[in-house]
Order: sequence, then C-alpha cells, then structure tokens
Amino acid sequence: MLHSSGPGVTVVVSEESDVILPCSLSTNQDLEQKLFDWRKKAPNKQEVFMYDGGLHYNNGRRGQDEHFRGRVSHFPQELQFGNASIIIRNTTVADSGDYTCDFPHLQPEQRFCIKLVVELTLKDRSGEIPGAAPKPFVGILNISEDEALLKCEVRGASPKPKVEWRDSDGNILPAEEPQVSRTGERYDITLLTTVTRTNSSLFHCVATQEEMGHVTRDQIDVRYCEKTSEVKSHCGVGVLIGLWFSGVLTVAATLAPSVAAKCIRKHKKGESE
Repeated sequence: MLHSSGPGVTVVVSEESDVILPCSLSTNQDLEQKLFDWRKKAPNKQEVFMYDGGLHYNNGRRGQDEHFRGRVSHFPQELQFGNASIIIRNTTVADSGDYTCDFPHLQPEQRFCIKLVVELTLKDRSGEIPGAAPKPFVGILNISEDEALLKCEVRGASPKPKVEWRDSDGNILPAEEPQVSRTGERYDITLLTTVTRTNSSLFHCVATQEEMGHVTRDQIDVRYCEKTSEVKSHCGVGVLIGLWFSGVLTVAATLAPSVAAKCIRKHKKGESE
C-alpha cells in the first residue's frame, strides 16, 4: 500500500537560484542503507535523484535525466535523521513542476509530493529567445543650454515591449506618447522625452518584455551647450548632423567644440576687418 503525504508543499524560487526540495520521514528513520527516489512527473517522469544504500547519481549510479545532471545533490549527514531532501542548483524555468520523493521499500511504501515554481527574473535574453527586443537605439534630436530632446527606438520585438526613459537613479521620466508600428507580430516603438539640465546627465532607455523575463537597455550621456553666444546658435545643428549609434553619443560631444572653434574664429576675423 502506498502512503502519500497528501497535497504536498509548494516551493517558490527565483530563476538561477538554488532550491531545497524537502522530504523527511516523520519517524526519523535512518536512511543510510535505504532507497529513495526523486522524480519529476512531467513531461515523462524524469529521474532527478536516486539514492540506494550509499550509491547515487553523483558517485557512479546511472540513469539520471540529462537535464538534472550535475545540479542535484542530497545531504549525507542528514540521512541518519530520516531526511531525504535534495538541493537543485542554478534553477531554470524548465525545473518548474510536480516532484515526488518515493520510499518504495518501506512498509507501507511512502511518497511525498512537492510542487516547484521557478519564477522568471528580468535579464537580457537577446539572441536567446525569438522576439526578444534588441538593444535600443538612442540619440539626441535637439539640444540647447538647458534641455535636450532624446529619442529611443526599439525594433522588431514580439511580444510588444514596454519602453521607458529613466534617469541615472532608475526613476521613470515623463515621455511623449509612444509611436508604435507593427509588421506581423513584430513591433517597432519610438519614444521621445525632454530632459533638462540636472545634477545627472546620464539617461537610460529600457525595453521590458515581462512575459519572457527579458529586459534590455542602452544609455546616453547628454552634454548640454555652453552658455556662450558663439555656440548657442549652432549647438543644436551640430548634434542633428551627428550619426546615431548604440551607447554614448560621442559625436555630439566632440562636434560641439568644433563648431564653437569655427564660430570664434569667424567672430575674430570680423573684428580684424
């Protein structure tokens, strides 16, 4: 006769964390010379960990499912107290499911049921999952002494990502209504925001797809125009003719001094005439 522990317990853990699945006999019976077998019910009763009188998957026993190989171990010092718990390291979402811990040779035979839920963590999964948003393209559309108009583009993402501008502290910045276009199941999104001269000049564009645990970002360092009459009228033009690229827009930073130098030389030439 099989004696089950009932509905069992649910263990929740974040992706890439280590997790302990509990399994202990209430009698505290010594398990060092006993047999216990851990399996995952779906998709095909995967062999997770088997211990039989000292022989197990980590010291020569064969038969462990490839998915769990090298990631599962037990607690040898706890066996004498009836503890057959295991630890699964570096968990993945695929580890989620229903597990059983069986003692087939005990009388009566005993089974413990554990449900494992591995929750997605937000990380950059570009290139790993189809449809994951690529790194955003960021740039400066216009800039003056006190403010700058920033542009962020995210292309070819599916499902539709959430796109935000944030400051260096992670605070979400006010932005215009996103410009969204769709081709099939892929989305292109453009988001504009106006930032003003503050203590920080570093801003981030963040694209998030929570359904797949994906987040990607890029940043831009805004260098506002100097408050000089020579540069003021030319600063925005210098930025507009710069090429966008992913990362810090150094073209804008290097072009403005060049414009300033030309402007100053022109001004001095007028004086000599």
